[in-house]
Amino acid sequence: MRIFLCLFAAQSLLSCQVSAAPVDDLMRDSANNGKYTYVMFYRANDLATRRMAATVSEQVSNTPEKTSWVQVNVTDRSAAGIVQKYDAGRLPMPTVMGIAPNGAITCVSQLKVSPQQLDNAILTPRYSEMVRNLQQQKIAVVCLQPASGKFLPSGVTQLQANSNLKNHIVTVSASADDASEAKFFDRMRVETNIQEPVVLMFAPPGVFLGRFDAHVSGQQLATVIHKSGKCSCKGCQHKHK
Repeated sequence: MRIFLCLFAAQSLLSCQVSAAPVDDLMRDSANNGKYTYVMFYRANDLATRRMAATVSEQVSNTPEKTSWVQVNVTDRSAAGIVQKYDAGRLPMPTVMGIAPNGAITCVSQLKVSPQQLDNAILTPRYSEMVRNLQQQKIAVVCLQPASGKFLPSGVTQLQANSNLKNHIVTVSASADDASEAKFFDRMRVETNIQEPVVLMFAPPGVFLGRFDAHVSGQQLATVIHKSGKCSCKGCQHKHK
């Protein structure tokens, strides 16, 4: 009975297209309120679409302080801008994307979605910052700090000063005593009782380059980046000419 009612409610939601404001405005309002937006793209009001809508709707009703959602029919000409922005026209329908307040895409679930997948799309502020920078083709240098200290390892500051790499890297830091970042530590598989900073590096789109201790040198980090083949710095460009 509950599934039937959820599907009936989803059908009603889909039949009431958003007309009070463009989807972009709704997403902007959601972001300004610190909320994630689930954007559900669909083409037809079929069973798969109604099931996905029911799952997303229930998730949002359970987390109204953190999430909102919008439905986008990819055949609607008025939605052409957002369909093009997320290249949704080529995706299997229905598809739902999780969009962080900073614009990072934190999940893409096609054809069906589970509450767990939607929940996993909610990242910590620093985690979503890392994801956004990776999606902007930056190499993310993540520094997870112990509760007792908030300093960057010297190797990271050396890397930041590297003339070939400084425009290609972004440093993201989180402290173990920041409760809002506990999930970040957990997802990075780093204990919060660390005594020294832990450095992790990722290259676009999310390639893990390695984990390093606080004594890693800037040259070591630079070497890993160059060897990964993910660097577009002038030095590497010159080598491949």
